[in-house]
Amino acid sequence: MHRSCLGFAALLLALGCGHASVPTPAPEARRPDQGASEAEIRAAGSSITPAKVLSRLSVIADDSMGGRNTPSPGLEMTAQYLADNYRAWGLLPAGEDGGWFQRYKIQRLRLDPAASYFEVDAAGAISHFTFDKWVVTSGPMTGTVLSGGLRILSGAITAADVEQLDVTGKIVLFVQNAQRPTENTFVTRALVAKRPVAIVNLVSTDAAAFTARVVAARTANPRPVLAGMPDTRIVQLTLHDSILANDPNRQNNPDWNQLRAMPTPVVMDAPEGVFASIKVASTIVGEASAPNVVAMVRGSDPLLRDEYVVFSGHMDHVGTAGDGVGGCNPFTRPDSTVDKICNGADDDGSGTIGVMSIAEALAKLKGQTRRSIIVLNVSGEEKGLYGSQYFAEHPTVPMAKVVADINLDMIGRNSPDSIVVIGKEHSDMGVTLARVQASHPELKLVGSDDIWPTESFYSRSDHFNFARKGVPVLFFFNGTHPQYHRADDEVKLINTSKLSRVAQMAFYLGIEIANTTAKPQWNPASYQTIVVEQKVPPVVVKKP
Repeated sequence: MHRSCLGFAALLLALGCGHASVPTPAPEARRPDQGASEAEIRAAGSSITPAKVLSRLSVIADDSMGGRNTPSPGLEMTAQYLADNYRAWGLLPAGEDGGWFQRYKIQRLRLDPAASYFEVDAAGAISHFTFDKWVVTSGPMTGTVLSGGLRILSGAITAADVEQLDVTGKIVLFVQNAQRPTENTFVTRALVAKRPVAIVNLVSTDAAAFTARVVAARTANPRPVLAGMPDTRIVQLTLHDSILANDPNRQNNPDWNQLRAMPTPVVMDAPEGVFASIKVASTIVGEASAPNVVAMVRGSDPLLRDEYVVFSGHMDHVGTAGDGVGGCNPFTRPDSTVDKICNGADDDGSGTIGVMSIAEALAKLKGQTRRSIIVLNVSGEEKGLYGSQYFAEHPTVPMAKVVADINLDMIGRNSPDSIVVIGKEHSDMGVTLARVQASHPELKLVGSDDIWPTESFYSRSDHFNFARKGVPVLFFFNGTHPQYHRADDEVKLINTSKLSRVAQMAFYLGIEIANTTAKPQWNPASYQTIVVEQKVPPVVVKKP
């Protein structure tokens, strides 16, 4: 019998009524397969506030964290701060061995110039180039010899031209025109997406400046790589024209400057029998480890709780100016003091705190989502998506049971009332987002299409490692800004109202997916390209 009915009857008798009215039955409790009510979901979402995100961001983007490089003491402190809060809120540990963390190894490599080379074999006439002062490298340094036919690109070539090419099995020699720096960047990105054997960029920039760049690369801190995992990046070499001065076969080479000046795209294969080879060798000079933080809210539906929705964001940044490969740029304050600590308040302190705040909102629902939800803070994103790659290859829950990944990376800057959501065209999660946005006009936030298609952002954050495993994804991203990878990416510039509203929208999206019986579905063409062929989706530029 309901205690409230007894109390009501006793009150009537005490007031002298001869009888008590028939009590109204209490509402029937919701079944586990129904999830939380709309009111409960909105109450949990509204717990994500500007004041809270400001307080939390001020912790992880403080100078004391040293820029959260991977690896570093500041990164470890950030990971512990997140885990401590998840524990306090009642989330479950979902890392390794029943704990909050998943750790992966990082090796530090230094280029071995003496064992590295670029070589062209023209029917027995060998042009052999060593990596002295005229070569800069990026990508894997495995010591594997890469060989293929040589394809030359130059002139007025664009990324759209590259999209039409098949460079499978080719080493591409991209003869760059220094007067077209933006186009050069886009062409290189498009080439990476096409997955050639390797890319060789031939440049004609100032010789002294290039030599200084080579020296800086050689003397920089060793390059970190994810140990024991395949390095799927494309080897890229940047060669200066000066390296060709000692080429014994230079009389057979094209006129490089004439190619650069061509007003039309230049695409030509080297003559039959001409092959190129590249070897980028290194030595291991150190080893360390880095953490991912993995927490879970267990679902309530017996039929769906063994499926998972993932909220992800990277907690690392790039450390301090001069701190390893890919470090940040210092900032000179108005008082002429120099700030060298790159706090990464937006990149990706904002996304980290967005995910953290979503975790607290999830805790308030007390497990009333049909599917389980994983809260994942990865590291090593700035080094090459290392943490998410490791999780994707060594998931702490079955990857086949992950139905969606919602990734937050840089969500606190730029347009105050809109956030770009990348990947909507690749699955029906875009339709779900539109429905969620329409249901929450109070957020006054628009989830817009990708407005930078030529930047290939779809492949440049942690969601991409989930997508390659067949998981539909969406990526919330506000775009770059003048403080990107600079020491002045600081908390004071963050729009905490926007950050909190983006986190709320992502929260509501995740809850919608967690409570809907049907799983998100891929666009078949995108699935073929991204999952089956393991390629970056082609750049699509919409006409005005």
